Amino acid sequence: MNITQITLNYLNARQALDEAEKAKAQAEAELKQAYALAGLEFNVVDGQKVALVNGERPKYDIETLTNLVSPAILKKVTKTEVDGKKFKAGIEVGLIKPEVAEAVTTVTNYQQVRVTDLAKSEEVSDAEKIVKIA
Repeated sequence: MNITQITLNYLNARQALDEAEKAKAQAEAELKQAYALAGLEFNVVDGQKVALVNGERPKYDIETLTNLVSPAILKKVTKTEVDGKKFKAGIEVGLIKPEVAEAVTTVTNYQQVRVTDLAKSEEVSDAEKIVKIA
């Protein structure tokens, strides 16, 4: 198993994905413009229907809603969740006791790959500099 080659394969795939996402965004913009100019809502190519679909993403004003409906209705149509950063800050400043935090917190471990361009990074340890040179 060649760790350097596996790492290089990952970096190449990551770069290819980035380039593909940019190419897709450009192609999508061109597609939308071409369909608009041609007055098309869809086109069939190679047995695949490509359609432009109009959608909506509503955003709700919680303060106005709070003033317009009863607390019971508000509770039924909203949900509450913990803001992780504020929760941690509450623990640090003593607003939330450690035993309370422990009782209400479930930790899910995960692993991710992070890539740092050492040439662009301002904080490079000596170990990373040695690895970069090697």
